[in-house]
Amino acid sequence: MKVKSDTVPPTYMKTIGAAMPFLSVVIPVYNGERYLGEAIESVLNQPCEDCEIFIANDGSTDRSLELARQYERSDNRIRVVTHDNVGPGQTRNEIIPQLSGEWTLFLDCDDQVLPGFYSKDMKDFLSFCSTKQIETIVPCRLYGNADLSAANMEYVPFDEVFRRASDASWRIDYEFATLLYSTKLLHREHIEFATTRPAEMESIFRHKAAFCSNYCLFTNSIWFAIRRENPHQTTKSWDTEKVDRIRLQEYGKLIEWHKERGTTGYVLEETIRKRDAARIAVEHAGEKPPLIQRIRERRSIAKWRRERKASSRPIDEFVLDSKNQRAAIKRLTKMITGAVQE
Repeated sequence: MKVKSDTVPPTYMKTIGAAMPFLSVVIPVYNGERYLGEAIESVLNQPCEDCEIFIANDGSTDRSLELARQYERSDNRIRVVTHDNVGPGQTRNEIIPQLSGEWTLFLDCDDQVLPGFYSKDMKDFLSFCSTKQIETIVPCRLYGNADLSAANMEYVPFDEVFRRASDASWRIDYEFATLLYSTKLLHREHIEFATTRPAEMESIFRHKAAFCSNYCLFTNSIWFAIRRENPHQTTKSWDTEKVDRIRLQEYGKLIEWHKERGTTGYVLEETIRKRDAARIAVEHAGEKPPLIQRIRERRSIAKWRRERKASSRPIDEFVLDSKNQRAAIKRLTKMITGAVQE
């Protein structure tokens, strides 16, 4: 799984000719030279080659742009976009209108796509999903250690197909980057990221995508993303008080977004609950919980980390070979056929 990223191997001198790409991959990067090459190569190494890869350099001051340009010169599937530092939300928003693939995945520069994921069988399955109007796929995902030698599987709460505006749109409990999105959906519904910094509101992006999809598939049968435990991730150094203020602002906007669409019931109630929780956090900013509570929280986190490390397994054990992938796709195809009425 580990690949050196300081040079571009000649084996990546490939082309898809003039064919329209089927899969769009967006990789924003800010000072991510350490892992960027591995992320890019994890896409280039997939069995199917009909993809486009946007590397969006957000004002990096390290060698990220230089490395991205090397790959761009080596493979015409890669396009590099660069600008001054504006944050990941605006960086991704500038790419979305340019996407031409049928499906889109967002990949952080320190993460990877599992080997063998984008196979002919998977491409055919994604085409089938499009015919059934499934527009967001929420699979389980892997959470790996820093060198991606081992990982834990994190499961989604359902194996089910949900209609548009489902309550399940608030049950996507981890990063948007582990989902697959219909590009047509993103364009049709004008789904964008908040441009606030830090851009914590990726939760709203994935919620809107699932909510607006004609159908949304949750599944524990397939997976493709490896999230890396990285001590340098932006989230590790967030100003929590600022994040709470952003949450208050953005959930307030989301309430109005839902009201304009006539949303009622749990979805609107949960949005209001999240807004109110952010308001309480802002009102109590600077207050420390009682010492005994802080001790319990630290012990609980330490215990969770120990248990997680003890239960992790080598990454290779999670790679779906063609036989198991085909079996998983067969089960999902049957489930979708039964759930989606013509």
